[in-house]
Amino acid sequence: MKMPINSLVRGVLEADPGSPEFVHCTRALAETAFSKDRSIAGKATRAIFADVVETWSDSFDPDSVEAYVSFMSEVVYAPRSPIAGALVELGYSGPQQLRERYQQIRKGLRMENLGDDNHQRVKLVLVLSRVTLGADIAVSSVFIRAAMSVFSSAEIEFIAPRKNAFLIANGQSVKRRLISYGRSALLADRLKAWLEVRSIVQESIAGLEPGEWLAIDPDSRLTQLGMLPVADERYYDFFESRSFAPDASTPLGELAGTASWMSSASDDLRLPFVVLRSEDRRRGTCLRFNSSRLVAAVSFGVGGRETKRLGDEFEDALLGLLRRLGFRIVLDYGGGEDEARVVDKRVGSFLGSSTHVKTARDAVGKRADLMTIRGTLGEFGGWMHEADVFVGYDSASAHLAAALGVPVVEVFAGAPNGRFRQRWTPFGDTDVCVIPADGPDVLARVELELVAHRDRGGRFGLVDD
Repeated sequence: MKMPINSLVRGVLEADPGSPEFVHCTRALAETAFSKDRSIAGKATRAIFADVVETWSDSFDPDSVEAYVSFMSEVVYAPRSPIAGALVELGYSGPQQLRERYQQIRKGLRMENLGDDNHQRVKLVLVLSRVTLGADIAVSSVFIRAAMSVFSSAEIEFIAPRKNAFLIANGQSVKRRLISYGRSALLADRLKAWLEVRSIVQESIAGLEPGEWLAIDPDSRLTQLGMLPVADERYYDFFESRSFAPDASTPLGELAGTASWMSSASDDLRLPFVVLRSEDRRRGTCLRFNSSRLVAAVSFGVGGRETKRLGDEFEDALLGLLRRLGFRIVLDYGGGEDEARVVDKRVGSFLGSSTHVKTARDAVGKRADLMTIRGTLGEFGGWMHEADVFVGYDSASAHLAAALGVPVVEVFAGAPNGRFRQRWTPFGDTDVCVIPADGPDVLARVELELVAHRDRGGRFGLVDD
């Protein structure tokens, strides 16, 4: 009799990595996720990523990385795996060979592999997406920006989902190579995305000599966090973000800037960045017409993670606080109907004046305390870049604000541990204050930061537990 999915998950988490029980439960769980019954496959896939992979990854603990390596190396060779045959053809005959490869790439790139004149010799740099928008802004964009400076003669390619590619690579001399990878996709589909990524990489480097190209993997989901090979490891730089500098309380965006090949890049080129479309940048300029009020850009978007919210009462109180402090509010509708319903409730409870704005022209002359806008993250960025402060939860919007140089006051809820909160603190050339939601007097601490900012009386800093 087959074990239930939850029993298999428990077996994986409780067994010693590499033990017979661990391998058995892992293989059985993966085989279930490869089931032809999409309902069953979906349940098993969600269990693999939500209960196992994310649990280990979010801990930012070296031992959890080792457990993940043992787990995923077995998953990809489980019965019915759509990529096991391709791995064998590449010379990885089983899990042990894949684990040995991982131990090599986690050591990082050896610059001598690129040759003596390594910077000028490189003609192509490929950067893989981390798939989620916030992570690509916080981490992947750092590699792209620095590569444009360090390898000044090279073409840069960003392999990413469409919305990520067009936000981060917009207006830059960066070639966009689009890939599809759905967070809710079945395990088989997620693994097959690697085949497409590998094909893109091989196509791009065809005709180049060894040392004339470099592939950068910022702990990408496209390679299942570095487990799956895309090209010759001698010219592959892997940033293992989950175990990097385990004793440091540094944001991932800042840690990304410590890659060995970045040594010749100035500090201002080791920062996250986005380039908004000109039409989006024009949106925010209207906020200054006929108004001297400070502007707060606000987002209650949480990417479907309800554990990141503090609830209706807190959000209503936060908007009321901003109004009382004299801020004009631009509130983003976010993505999806769930987030739209949250904003509708906030507007319905708001005690000041409110209006919905569709275009920049609509906002000219409007004096409402609260303006709601609906659009893409880049369009929200157009309003945000003229704001005096961003206020919201841990989200892509917070990372976008930091990349745009907008001061950030972030209420961080749902963090499994302090290290997770430290790693995902927004990073950029601006002031950032992160307030743990499980700490005391959250709203009062937000008010202290906003008053200090309003009165130009201090700088934001990371708020400790």
